[in-house]
Amino acid sequence: MRAVLTAVLVLTATIAAAQPAPDEAAPPADPRVVIGGEIFVTAGSDDPGFFNYTDYEYNALRNLRFSISTELRASSRIQALAEVRLDHGDDLSAYALFVRVRPFPTRRFDIQIGRLPPTFGAFTRTIYAYDNLVIGQPLAYQYLLSLRPTGVPLDADDVLRMRGRGWLSSFGAGDTTPAPGVPIVNTARYDTGVQVHGVAGVFEWTTGVTRGSLSDPRLGDNNGGLQVAARGIVQAGPAVRIGVSGARGAWMDRAVETAAPSSPRSDALHQQALAADVEVSGGRWLARAEWLRSRWDLPLATTGGAVHVDATALTTEARYRLWPGLSFAARVEGLWFSPLAGTTTTMHWEADVRRVETAVTYALRRNVNAKLAWQMHWRDGGRVRRDGLAAAQLVYWF
Repeated sequence: MRAVLTAVLVLTATIAAAQPAPDEAAPPADPRVVIGGEIFVTAGSDDPGFFNYTDYEYNALRNLRFSISTELRASSRIQALAEVRLDHGDDLSAYALFVRVRPFPTRRFDIQIGRLPPTFGAFTRTIYAYDNLVIGQPLAYQYLLSLRPTGVPLDADDVLRMRGRGWLSSFGAGDTTPAPGVPIVNTARYDTGVQVHGVAGVFEWTTGVTRGSLSDPRLGDNNGGLQVAARGIVQAGPAVRIGVSGARGAWMDRAVETAAPSSPRSDALHQQALAADVEVSGGRWLARAEWLRSRWDLPLATTGGAVHVDATALTTEARYRLWPGLSFAARVEGLWFSPLAGTTTTMHWEADVRRVETAVTYALRRNVNAKLAWQMHWRDGGRVRRDGLAAAQLVYWF
């Protein structure tokens, strides 16, 4: 509660100080340095089913975040960019830190090196609170699965035992300490490597080679493997964007080679994913949809070798502006998992999850939004199988 009150006071003071300024942002005093940021506070229901839990071990519906982004334009060809976040009021980290090189200043082509924005997926382009139509994050980008890069199941029964327990997963080999699992795509951390981006007419493309994987972005190497990812976007019309994404990378820690010596090497255990998305807008409407499918190679310590486990996600969302400053939004989504044969039964290796979230947003100012949201969850396993959660959020950006 103290953190929430502190955030409210900071936001109130900042907004009050900005009242005399015009709605349009003033040009920076030094065009070589551009600074932006976001501050938001979210207060929500307790989440006993851990539907909004993150791998940083906090409820995403209860968060306080300060985010500052800086772009240093050394020349027309070279820029340095960084983003520092204070998450949950106490976790300070460099979220992004990379150099952008533009070999041809007159063309829309650049190379980025360092801790990079994600290449894969549509939601990675709208991960900031002011871009989010509701308050929660899509299940594919936040919901924790039982999989862990350092934990190795003994057999298929060991996998099925952890259905719906991604918030505190523990397998029988490797690192057996109970800990959070991973989401399909982790947007809480950025990956490290090289990224190439370009725009040609109505087509935009991005490719990247990084150290980690979609589920486990990394600053340092943990398996000797690499991830290759690509994304393409077509501006099919003034109000229609269509995107496709793909990624393949090593995701298990090299410690699994000791825990499961008969399994493939860690750099040969891959996560691979495909996604397709569309965004359509017109008048007062904005609608988005994304389909995503991911497969992991999962080693088994006792039986040897590796099995394939799949997850499929579908997210649809829309916003309607009721009148200037006031809008209503809804997101409907689900996660579905492939079957896995145990000793006595065949089940989905994870518990399927569905979520419906609605939100009302009111713009207090051009750069200050207040949101109220309601979530309903259904899950085919775990300790809590159905739950409704409420949340409120105040967002300020500059």
